[in-house]
Amino acid sequence: MSFSGTQDLASAHLFILLQQRWIYHHYLAMLMALVSLTWEIKGQPDCSNKQKGVQLFLRWAIMQGIAMHLQNRYQRQRLRTRIALGKAKRMDVVAGETAGVEGQLLLLYPVLFVLQGFEGYVGVLLLQTAWHGLTSEWQVAVCGILLVVMAVGNFVNTVETLVLKLRFKAKMKRTRHRQDPAAQGGPNRPHQN
Repeated sequence: MSFSGTQDLASAHLFILLQQRWIYHHYLAMLMALVSLTWEIKGQPDCSNKQKGVQLFLRWAIMQGIAMHLQNRYQRQRLRTRIALGKAKRMDVVAGETAGVEGQLLLLYPVLFVLQGFEGYVGVLLLQTAWHGLTSEWQVAVCGILLVVMAVGNFVNTVETLVLKLRFKAKMKRTRHRQDPAAQGGPNRPHQN
């Protein structure tokens, strides 16, 4: 097996691993939603502190909505590109190629990293609240742990996906460069006087 074949196999393995991690991420998100639903907010003496926590969580949710909107736009553009090239049909799922709009990725990745940092920040704040004994409710610690775990997992997945995309893009450039006769000084090279 050639070096390129080994890279292809490693990229395919990484892609499958990323898909499996996203499944676990969704299970953790569902668990956190269930735990947070059991967390009573009103009618207790420290209600104002809990309301601040809820406000932080809602800000994070709004940021997540913005990131999801950007991801949706990026995926739709990639699908349109693939349909125009005849590589996909209308109901296909886009995966593995970097056929999209560069400017969208330049906006999407920073938003994702900020979102993941804020997710971890909210999780750490919840853990600090539980650690210092400001609240005795178990939901605070569980939600804090889940937010931190998901923030780290999301960050790792995003970085691995970015690396995978950059490798694929570099491979495509190398392949195009080898196939371009002008780049190799072939017969189509213009004469210079």
